[in-house]
Amino acid sequence: MRGKAGWLTAATATMAISALGSVSVFGAEGQLQNRITAYLGPGATAREAVVAVWMSNVNPVIGITLPFKFAPGADSVVLDSLLTKTGRGAAFQVPPPQYKKENQTLLVNMLSAGDSTAMLAGAIPSGEGLLAVLYFSSKAAFPTAAFKMTTVRLPPENDLLYVTNSFSAVKPEFALVKKPAPPWPPKTGQATTKESGKAGKK
Repeated sequence: MRGKAGWLTAATATMAISALGSVSVFGAEGQLQNRITAYLGPGATAREAVVAVWMSNVNPVIGITLPFKFAPGADSVVLDSLLTKTGRGAAFQVPPPQYKKENQTLLVNMLSAGDSTAMLAGAIPSGEGLLAVLYFSSKAAFPTAAFKMTTVRLPPENDLLYVTNSFSAVKPEFALVKKPAPPWPPKTGQATTKESGKAGKK
């Protein structure tokens, strides 16, 4: 298995926050949009595929909920592992993931760590870039044409969501794009975020 990361339920994230008191990610006028884009690319073999989850956000973000559903079924496609330590949320807490193979659903929650001051200091800045990487495999050649990935509500009330540094809930748009993601970190002089590109593996 490749690098794994974990996750957190939305209820836990809400309690923590309450305790404190090519798809363009730019609009018609070049303004950044709140959006999650899943780029489907080839894996190391013909039976594998990689989905790069790309995040764009208008305001700094301290919490993220990612509820997904995949098709076709687990008899054809299986999620092998998830990596978050190379992306923009590398410093976030990501407790154990909730992948239900029989339903082909996945719930990932990410939260800036520490007290209120540390959470705000650790927010993901406004911008765009890689958030997570999902590794899939299939019994035969990976069914790229048939593969689907959507965002769904997962129990109890987990929706695709950003929590901003003002503790506001924002629902980003979602799209699946069947082509490899842009390079990450971006090349010098081609930064796609207001933050400096940093990446690191466990």
